[in-house]
Amino acid sequence: MTDTHLQSLALAGVVASGLPNPLPASSARYTVPAVFNRRPEPMEAQAIVTSSVRNAMATAGYPEVTLEIADRRLLIGHTSLEELEQGLAEEIATVIDEISRNVAAEKQRRIDVAQGEAEDRDARAKEVTRAAERISFTPRGRA
Repeated sequence: MTDTHLQSLALAGVVASGLPNPLPASSARYTVPAVFNRRPEPMEAQAIVTSSVRNAMATAGYPEVTLEIADRRLLIGHTSLEELEQGLAEEIATVIDEISRNVAAEKQRRIDVAQGEAEDRDARAKEVTRAAERISFTPRGRA
């Protein structure tokens, strides 16, 4: 199975054991760990922590929220369970899904380009072979 057949990256849920105990007051902000359904690919991980994602979070109304990847976890900083439940979780899920799809498309594009280049090399090699096979070192008059 190649990387292009991986399932889309998604968050499976909140890691309850990583939450503060007891939970702070509803107005408090803290880090909420969430677990991915699989380990993010390097391109996905890089895309999740970019300024464009921070800007998307700010535009969606979550300017203080931070996203950090730690192995198979997404650490969602400066938020709360309440904020996640009221729409932030959906916003993060949408961004991650979009990133996952874009990375998969880019990987497929690279595979297609590499395949095309390999096919071109094979075609050139076959043409050279055919041209070489047409050469005959037969003395005149002995054909």
